[in-house]
Amino acid sequence: MQWSDAQLTAIETRRKNMLVAAAAGSGKTAVLVERIIQRIVSGECDVDRLLVVTFTNAAAAEMRQRVESALQTELGRNPGSERLERQLVLLSNASISTMHAFCQNVIRQNFAAIDLDPKFRLANEQELALIRQDVLESLFEERYEAQQQEFLRFTEEYGSEHGDELLYELVLKLFYYAQSQPFPEEWLEALPDQFELSDGAHLADTVWMPVAEMDIRQVLDSCAEETERLMEQAGRLACEFYLPVLQSDRELVLSLQEAMKKPVWDDRRAVFFAAKFAVLRAPKGTDDEIKALFSKPREKIKKKIAALQQKYFASAEDELLADLRATAPGMRVLCALTLEFAAQFAAVKKERTLVDFNDLEHFALQILQDASASDRLKPSETALALRQRYQEVMVDEYQDTNGVQEAILSLVQNPARRNLFAVGDVKQSIYRFRLADPSLFLQKYQHYPKLGESYVRVDLAQNFRSRPEILSAINFLFAQVMVPGTMELCYDEAAALHPGPDYPPATGPTLAGPVELDLIDRDDCAEGGEAGESAGEEDAAELKGFALEAQHIANRLHELMESGVQVFDKAAGGYRGIQWKDIVILLRSVKGKADVLLEILRNADIPAYASVDAGYFEETEVRVMLALLSVLDNSRQDIPLAAVLYSPIGGFRAAELAELRLAAPQSDLFGTLLQANDPASALSDGLREKAAIFLRKLAKWRSLARRVGVPELVWQLYRDTGYYDYVGGMPGGLLRQANLRMLCDRAADYEQTNFRGLFRFLRFIDKIQSMENDLSVARTLGENEDVVRIMSVHKSKGLEFPVVVVADLGKKFNLMDARDELLIHRELGLGPYRTELEHSLRYPTFAREAVAARIVQENKAEEMRVLYVALTRAREKLILSGSGKNLAAKAAGWCRYIGRAQTCIPDHAALDADCYLDWLCMAAARHADGGALRELSGSTEQRVNICADNPSHWKISIVPAASVRAGGSREEDEDPLLCAVGKRELLPGTDQAARVQEVLAWQYDLRGTGDVAAKLSVTELKRRFAAEELAADSAAVRLSAVREEPETAADDSRMTGKQGRKRETVFQRPAFMREGVRLTGTEYGTILHSVMQHVDLQKDLTAAGIEKQLDELAAREVLLPVQRQAVKSGRIAQFFASPLGRRMQQAKTLWRELPFSRMLQASRFYPEVQDETEQIFIQGIIDVLFEEEDGCLVLLDYKTDRDTDAERIAARYALQIQLYSEAIEAILGKKIKERYLYLLHDNSIVAM
Repeated sequence: MQWSDAQLTAIETRRKNMLVAAAAGSGKTAVLVERIIQRIVSGECDVDRLLVVTFTNAAAAEMRQRVESALQTELGRNPGSERLERQLVLLSNASISTMHAFCQNVIRQNFAAIDLDPKFRLANEQELALIRQDVLESLFEERYEAQQQEFLRFTEEYGSEHGDELLYELVLKLFYYAQSQPFPEEWLEALPDQFELSDGAHLADTVWMPVAEMDIRQVLDSCAEETERLMEQAGRLACEFYLPVLQSDRELVLSLQEAMKKPVWDDRRAVFFAAKFAVLRAPKGTDDEIKALFSKPREKIKKKIAALQQKYFASAEDELLADLRATAPGMRVLCALTLEFAAQFAAVKKERTLVDFNDLEHFALQILQDASASDRLKPSETALALRQRYQEVMVDEYQDTNGVQEAILSLVQNPARRNLFAVGDVKQSIYRFRLADPSLFLQKYQHYPKLGESYVRVDLAQNFRSRPEILSAINFLFAQVMVPGTMELCYDEAAALHPGPDYPPATGPTLAGPVELDLIDRDDCAEGGEAGESAGEEDAAELKGFALEAQHIANRLHELMESGVQVFDKAAGGYRGIQWKDIVILLRSVKGKADVLLEILRNADIPAYASVDAGYFEETEVRVMLALLSVLDNSRQDIPLAAVLYSPIGGFRAAELAELRLAAPQSDLFGTLLQANDPASALSDGLREKAAIFLRKLAKWRSLARRVGVPELVWQLYRDTGYYDYVGGMPGGLLRQANLRMLCDRAADYEQTNFRGLFRFLRFIDKIQSMENDLSVARTLGENEDVVRIMSVHKSKGLEFPVVVVADLGKKFNLMDARDELLIHRELGLGPYRTELEHSLRYPTFAREAVAARIVQENKAEEMRVLYVALTRAREKLILSGSGKNLAAKAAGWCRYIGRAQTCIPDHAALDADCYLDWLCMAAARHADGGALRELSGSTEQRVNICADNPSHWKISIVPAASVRAGGSREEDEDPLLCAVGKRELLPGTDQAARVQEVLAWQYDLRGTGDVAAKLSVTELKRRFAAEELAADSAAVRLSAVREEPETAADDSRMTGKQGRKRETVFQRPAFMREGVRLTGTEYGTILHSVMQHVDLQKDLTAAGIEKQLDELAAREVLLPVQRQAVKSGRIAQFFASPLGRRMQQAKTLWRELPFSRMLQASRFYPEVQDETEQIFIQGIIDVLFEEEDGCLVLLDYKTDRDTDAERIAARYALQIQLYSEAIEAILGKKIKERYLYLLHDNSIVAM
């Protein structure tokens, strides 16, 4: 292979710490492998004396395979070489792995140093999620029990009335940020100190001030530039009448810029609040379009200044500092919670012999550092041994490392040998969401050239992947928008991509040509379907949003395939016709978009496959198998059982299921199956036999489930049902079978934990789903399958394709990180709100505003790198697609810099971008081929040619929505009814119209059951009859209006699921309203019933004894303190001292709070019910039932009514006692001898 000079330098340089900045497609992996091979072949070292760290397992496997192939090639040239043969043997034990695999190896060899069980295993994410949830719930329960005021206030400030989930998220987020630090405990402990400001402190002393000042200056620079542009525009358009006001605007902005030089914050604030804009007026007759050219940009300037006033200068400095101090207690609580969670989480993992990826890094660091030294990064004996072992430490994808990994590498590399060889490209650092720290690479990139001869930086800028026209377009774009001030990087000559050897000539058409930029204008997409419009416009009306763009992509791909172009096949070394597999469509996020794109591509007869990370539990075959497992666990579940019966496993048709259900409407579905075996069953013989066969299989599988593990059970079900083979014959059968294998693998993984059994496995799956922690479907796509790939930009990293379509470029950047409840930053710490609970106020602190500004800037810088990765995947053709509304107005902003002489746009302009199209179009508008954008904007400004030496070409198309058509032309003989429906026209009537109307107007004869509840409590029935009696007696009605009946909740309405004919929900009064307020009769009745249930009859039942038992109930939290105080022990003691109370104590058998339920004839209580077979479900709770020595049953019910008139009380509760008696006699088969109401209000007894 012919190496470039830069590549040779990277390959051959020795005894220097090297940083290789390898641009996309520069052959960095080939350079790394060649360096390894040369060191081995030359005899410098053995392959197992090199430490090679890669980013993924796939990259490590590829690296190992490449080294093996190179060694085999060298062995072919030097047959019989003992050294090369030895290297092949040593390769199997060579340290070529991911960082985590290296850490795991270190831990396994030194587990005793950190007191770790050597049988530890790496936990999967779902298992860890469940453990985290359990630990968090336990931790918060402990804190709530402790009743610490600072903690309770923290929960009020940051929690939710719906639960503690938001607090859990805060703790977890802070925990994982801490884990990316070499010493997370120290980092967490230091965070609250930033808010502990002394009395003499100033904002300038805080870590947030430089960030806030930079944010303010960026906004002011933007405003100053815009005022200058408006003044220039006024002169160019002969609008001198605007110049005085515009000059005053410029002076105002300049005064604000000068104010930022003042050292005192309140002096700056005074200037900002004194800023007032003059009124912009135009002479009469001035064209409205001319007015808009000045008024709209000026309004944006005014809004930006107003936003700064509100964001940073709404309060004086002492108030801002007071807000920061006020948040300190909450931040202390949060950090303490996180530290405690980390300790408990670690303890649980240790108990279960589990580790996660963070543990691998931190345990390895713990082993490699000398804990006894004051220098935290002093190497231990183990690290010193590794330094002696490894003659060179090679790191691939160095830009994606974090602080912990950097610390590990620093302990393993040997400073004396100068043996670090790091390869990466900071322009491709797109894993900030995984807490990668690109600043580590940037620091070395900037400092290595200045550190002397022992440090070397090599720039690999030659690209061996893409056609020159693609590289020149990428260079043209990023030279303008990748600016160091806000985008963190400078796209200079060293960063630019230079083409390697050109593609060979071809005999037919190729993909060589300009980069395509298609902008779909959605302004007219809602106007389709009007009279006189074409069929294409009607199609466009049906396509909206991303679907419209997806259809345009499908049409463009068809054009590409029909053009007969050729692509260069690297494997074959020549050209061939383009195929679907040569095309990839890249999206920033596939969620919600990949499905739309897939559907439209498939409707357009384009084979496609999308790589997504969710949807596993929604796959039909998975849902059927989980339903079957649920039925084996508990057959009395109608929905899972119906799913299994209707599936190919059960083989029942819908009509058969309906017949089964109607045969036993009062039973559940499983009971219906059991009754099918009854000879008296009215079911057909065929259906009875079918049910019997299924029941026999079910019994066999349930027996098997008790004897074997879940994986064995699942595979046996596949064999017995044939379902695995069945789904293999369906469309997408390979994928479906892979999903079923994944289910078995998931069960096997689960049984490696400390849990076993089908029940626990199903609960595990339920909990995963409830936490919305879905799995990705199985991937069965082969490399050579002829389909269009759809994937995220992150998934495409490291890959390349002949044709790349980058879609959805008009989607706004996701900046939700800057709007979280609590902002967290590696360097700036925490960004909290200030909450004033007393005034129900919450507003951002100075820290939060600064941290938010930094997060927005860093996120947009990362989005810039994501765009770079997306564009550099293309080998021969690059198509860019985006859509949006108001493109003309947006184009005016894109064309702001066409007259700018400098190559790069201002820092603030790059930061102001809202989507990828903003960057692309700002750059493309300055190109000679950007006429379409300049025309769309209506700009009259003269373009400055900044690309005289850039050979790139662009094809920019503005695509009206109406021109995007779905598929080919419509057939002339299309069904007229479908056409009419499509046009929303009234359909003609038919001779069946009357029959259709009759069917649709059908009303069921409810036979008086329309207002009858299916389930009632005894108390609700009693209330219903009482209401009817009161309605007949107006005096009683007036009495009931002023008197409250206290037995509402104290009777059987304590049962869950209360229902009535016309029910009004009565909510319990909130705690803050109950404080200092007397208990209602209902509440008091409920408390007394609870006391009478829990009183221990074997203990002292005098007033003193009852007092003691009440205290015990309060200690056990059966009663609240306020409830405890309300209970009068004397009345309870009097009851137990009464003859009835003594009989109860001496009873042979005693039941307290005895629940029951019955089915009774509905017409007994609802005369309007016409069907005598209709029944209602009655439930209740009997206070006391006891059986005496002679076998007699005594029924006793407590009442707390203030009205103790025996006659009225007996009448009021007659129905209730009657129903209780009937229930007891029907269930126990014994007669009730005596029935009593005991009135606790005056200790009287009413015999019933």
